[in-house]
Amino acid sequence: MIRRAALLALLAWGGVARAQAPIVVELRDAGPGIAPAILERALAEPHRVIPPATELALLRRDSVYRSTVIVLGRDVVVEGSVQGDVIVIAGDLYMHPGGSIAGRAIAIGGGVYQSTLAKIGGGAQAFRDFTYDIAATPRGFALSYREISFEETSPLTWPGLSGFAIPTYDRSNGLSLGFGPRFTLVPRHLVLEPRMTYRSQLGRLDPLLTVTDSLDRRTFAQVVAQRGTFSNDAWIWSDLVNSAEFLLLGHDSRNYFRASRAEATVARRWEGASWTLEPRIGGRVEKSSSVRPDTAAQGGPFSFLGRKDRDDRLRANPAVEGGRIASGLAGIDLQWEDQGIVAHARADVEVGRWSDGNRIDSASATMFGQTTIDGTVSFPTFGLQTFRFDAHAVFTSHGTTPRQRWAYLGGPGSLPTLDLLELGGDQLLYFDARYNIPITAIALPLVGSPVFTLREAVGGAAPGRIPTLQQATGFRVSLTVIHVEFLVDPVRHRSHTGFGISIAR
Repeated sequence: MIRRAALLALLAWGGVARAQAPIVVELRDAGPGIAPAILERALAEPHRVIPPATELALLRRDSVYRSTVIVLGRDVVVEGSVQGDVIVIAGDLYMHPGGSIAGRAIAIGGGVYQSTLAKIGGGAQAFRDFTYDIAATPRGFALSYREISFEETSPLTWPGLSGFAIPTYDRSNGLSLGFGPRFTLVPRHLVLEPRMTYRSQLGRLDPLLTVTDSLDRRTFAQVVAQRGTFSNDAWIWSDLVNSAEFLLLGHDSRNYFRASRAEATVARRWEGASWTLEPRIGGRVEKSSSVRPDTAAQGGPFSFLGRKDRDDRLRANPAVEGGRIASGLAGIDLQWEDQGIVAHARADVEVGRWSDGNRIDSASATMFGQTTIDGTVSFPTFGLQTFRFDAHAVFTSHGTTPRQRWAYLGGPGSLPTLDLLELGGDQLLYFDARYNIPITAIALPLVGSPVFTLREAVGGAAPGRIPTLQQATGFRVSLTVIHVEFLVDPVRHRSHTGFGISIAR
């Protein structure tokens, strides 16, 4: 009897062991580039595999995955917590409110669709130009690299929401709503994207045509011709945040000008195991003019708050010098990710000839050169705590610089102890350091834990000289997309107490 019971227990234990045997993923052909390197590294470390199926994979709310999750051949919805990366192969990744990924959200052969009520600690990346063919093996699955050719793309598609771009909302344009199709010409790998954008406050219908020729997987040429409203201050807030802040609070962190532009660039991408490098070169011609509001503005697009504030909703755009600018362009993008450290740097150089008349080669034309640099680095420190550092700089040659190349800072998003865009010029320096501490002792349904942030911001802008730097130091408490903060300038004895949207600076 004892022997029989022991045998049954042994067989039962063996069945459980076989049932719990890990799914082995074999990379038969990893392919080139950064995404295959990320996948190889994830497979070499502790991970969990969700096998292919017809239904989507749901990482349920209140569930915790303590390692990287790799999903094969199906879409995945993240509502729970993942203490590593989530890598989806041949599928899409959807973040739902309350979902949290401590590492990266990566889709290979699909897209990553984020939610403002979800958190992705290491950023999101979608690699749509290749995927993996998935084959079953006795122990799991084998993956083989395959480029997604243009033959797999429909000649006519409607990007965005059935051809409609994500709308924006600001004090100069009002509502900007764009619509247009995408045409893919298969033999040439050529993509044409015509678009018309209606701007409600200006009553204008602005045309845009983008032509992109993918010369190979890493090289492309692009030509863009458009009439539109432009700003040099988009680095402060994204379109989404700027639109929401203006609608709710009357805050618009940008100055604007109008221009007709034609621009051509050629870029090539190099990839390593943990980095990508993309240099580019090109040229641009532009005819510029000022845009509303001016100093006499009495009203503008609707906002819930700040309707009468001349530092916010009714702030005048600085008048720009008209005329034409012809420029040579060069730039470079660098992205680097390794062991939780995420860094991105971008530099753009413009060497231009500007004339306030109709002829670039007129006797009054002047030369200028300008370099714009953006950089971000973030990394984990202790537990779930993280550190992030942002920098933005504009350096311009001595001499006359057209006002449409000036940059501004001040107010929410940069230096909150100053009025919105109080400082401006053709020279600008800005640094922003934040140390984020999740308060894990408090866990609220749907929205998760609040985050306490120590913040130090330093910056300045001025025409014709390196600016004197001003600072704001203090703290912020964030809960999903909303934050409250208190900052002071200890030198000028200014302080700021306010609230806003916390998915940007």
